[in-house]
Amino acid sequence: MIHEPDSAEPIEVGPPLGYRPYHLLAFLPMLGLLGGVWFANRTEPYVLGLPFLLFWIVMWVVLASVIMWTIWALDRARGLASATPAERTTTVRPR
Repeated sequence: MIHEPDSAEPIEVGPPLGYRPYHLLAFLPMLGLLGGVWFANRTEPYVLGLPFLLFWIVMWVVLASVIMWTIWALDRARGLASATPAERTTTVRPR
């Protein structure tokens, strides 16, 4: 927030900042990589010429990028990703 002496109280403009339920999607790659490795810990079958465990890890790295892009796109659609803190706050000066 911008606050200048001898001015009115700063006001928030734009969408509120904070948590959105779709931000929980960011935990999926962590769960897939850390929690799923014990599930995928085998060499057979081969997928795309890779042992299953290596395919599992590569798949989650690619999915992490897709998930992060999705979160960014949803934030951008709501106006959260593009606004800087200075753009979200303005000071109204008394007349």
